[in-house]
Amino acid sequence: MSVLGDDKVRLKNINHITYNVKDKDAALKWYQEILGLKQIPKMVNSDHLYWLQLPSGAMVHIIENVDAPSAPSHHTAFEVDDLDAARDAVMGAGVDVTEIQTRNDGQRACYLNDPDGNRIELCTVSGFGVLV
Repeated sequence: MSVLGDDKVRLKNINHITYNVKDKDAALKWYQEILGLKQIPKMVNSDHLYWLQLPSGAMVHIIENVDAPSAPSHHTAFEVDDLDAARDAVMGAGVDVTEIQTRNDGQRACYLNDPDGNRIELCTVSGFGVLV
């Protein structure tokens, strides 16, 4: 049995994800205006980052880094209630968004990039269900 299989160490939820950005102020504005994230107080003494939060409590930390974006590229998937409306709103703000794709379990998703090239997925709730 692996250590992660033990309930003492079992991963339960996403606390936060990070994105490297070239200009934290420009990124803050984009994440607030395009994705609707809310800025929250950061709990570290650092001037090169901002903390934002989703209604679920999960956080996104944007970190100013001259080497942004992260390579190789990674992405985070954010669930939305109405994928078509979310895609239309993001496109209406002038952001390029892929066509909506449908997975074998019925989950639908599309992709966009933040101004630094970080990949972001917008998706519906997975039809796959919880298996662990």
